Amino acid sequence: MKKFTIMALMVMCLFLGVAWLYAQEKTNSEVIAIATEAVKANNFDVKDVDVIYDEGGKLWNERAGYLVGEDQSPNHGIMRRGFLKNYKIVLFDYKEPLPDIWVFIDKDTNEVLEVYQEKTKS
Repeated sequence: MKKFTIMALMVMCLFLGVAWLYAQEKTNSEVIAIATEAVKANNFDVKDVDVIYDEGGKLWNERAGYLVGEDQSPNHGIMRRGFLKNYKIVLFDYKEPLPDIWVFIDKDTNEVLEVYQEKTKS
């Protein structure tokens, strides 16, 4: 009986893990859809672009220089509302020479906080 209970608990944990992963993927897809609409509303073309959900803001940190502190990146400190911590980020990765676009979305309300087109070093 003890082995059966342990097996049942393991199966239930596995099921809950799969359900959680499915919910995360659905949430990410919804955020990407919101970001895509925001980019279109700002008259940017979304054709032939790679759209990436930036999990934890890792790509943004690398690109804008937040991991290394103050740097020479022209994209450092761009947020008009200040550097917010409670947001999701979607990257629209265009092919050169077009600059990439970043969309910042509030984690709680799904409100678009900023649609930002990168600036390049001159």
